[in-house]
Amino acid sequence: MTLPLAGLRIAVTRPPHTWFGGVDFDFAVEMAEGLRALGALVFELETDGFIWRNDRHIEKSVEALRSFQPDVALSLPNALYILLCRTTSNENIFRDVLEIPSIMLWDHGLFQLPKIALDPLPQAPGSAQRGAIARIRAVVDHPLYHHYSPDQGHIDALDRLGVLKRSKVRLFLQPPYPNFTKHGYRQPANGAFRNTVAFAGNVYLNAAAQVPFRNEPHLMRIQEEVMSAKIQDLTTPLWDLLVARIDELRMAKRQELGLVPDSTFFWTYAFEEVETVGNTRVRLHVLKGLKREFSFYGNFMEPQAVDTLRSEYRFNVRRSLDYFTELPLLFRNSAVTVDIVNLGYNSGISPKLMGCFACGGFVLFDYKEDFDRAMGEVGRQVMYRDVDELNTLIDRYLGNPGLRRDISLYLQHNAVTKHSFSSLCQSILVDEAVWTR
Repeated sequence: MTLPLAGLRIAVTRPPHTWFGGVDFDFAVEMAEGLRALGALVFELETDGFIWRNDRHIEKSVEALRSFQPDVALSLPNALYILLCRTTSNENIFRDVLEIPSIMLWDHGLFQLPKIALDPLPQAPGSAQRGAIARIRAVVDHPLYHHYSPDQGHIDALDRLGVLKRSKVRLFLQPPYPNFTKHGYRQPANGAFRNTVAFAGNVYLNAAAQVPFRNEPHLMRIQEEVMSAKIQDLTTPLWDLLVARIDELRMAKRQELGLVPDSTFFWTYAFEEVETVGNTRVRLHVLKGLKREFSFYGNFMEPQAVDTLRSEYRFNVRRSLDYFTELPLLFRNSAVTVDIVNLGYNSGISPKLMGCFACGGFVLFDYKEDFDRAMGEVGRQVMYRDVDELNTLIDRYLGNPGLRRDISLYLQHNAVTKHSFSSLCQSILVDEAVWTR
């Protein structure tokens, strides 16, 4: 039988092993193996030398890529890493040197793409520069870049901002990483990490307290107002609440504070408010509101904050888990996993959730429109709109294991078939191969 990607030569990126606790590195390795399993010939490009500007590494990498003669590049695990692959004269290896089509799988595209395009971002309004939108557009809007977003809200926002037309971005539902799909077929699971209710993730207590604009009273007042609004309304994206609050300011004040999208400081503020402060405040709010005891796993990004989570918040903090060998066991062996989707997503979901379903777990998370659209009525049964509804759902599913199992099996089947990484690759690279046109 001919494999769907047989003969296709794909160059992929491999992130530094030290970034994000090594998780992105492991993601990329798993995804590259998934491509090989589909028949592709894969060249894995080490990005370390590009990030740390090693001239010799860059020269040898270009030479090796030319010898490999890739048909297409695929940024793994997300679009950030292809954008980092630049020569010392700031030419992109794939776009400007090799001139080959590149598949750009976004993650938190609305926040990651501006951050890399405007690097380094200013730490205060007084250091801001204008022209941010044109600079972002120049980096990401190119005929050789084929963009795919797991978030309709991000597509719409970047279109409204004039960065990238929505017609140039295709929507997909985040797939589970291949490792989680493999775990779903391993029976039985061992008894490690058995819990009734569990949470796995990060909060950023220290980083949230040390945002670069913490001494700017007006910016901090906006922060408090927006966080309060988000806690009262878990379903509206924090980005939307933030933009709406900023729009209430007089234009002169917005410009003074650097809170116009064409200011580079706007993207510092948006990133910190959503990715750092928002994820911390909202996750703590939801977890503090749980009526049942739960086990907290993770916080590998700020291990020094664990004592505070135990002493001040009274959380039962367990240890951080290996994303690939242990997290699937936590998902499979916990009756209910609770999640608060990373606030870097507006309408989409993270691959962690799809991974939980793929390996046979059961997770409850805050309402996301893209998941609703993809999974329909069954998908709506695992999403909550406020903490009271979350507590009700936890009680319902703990009291009805049969219903929990039926929903889990349905969502697992969808995760490992229709929305698997293999299916996404076949769709992007073969069935709807817009990069060949």
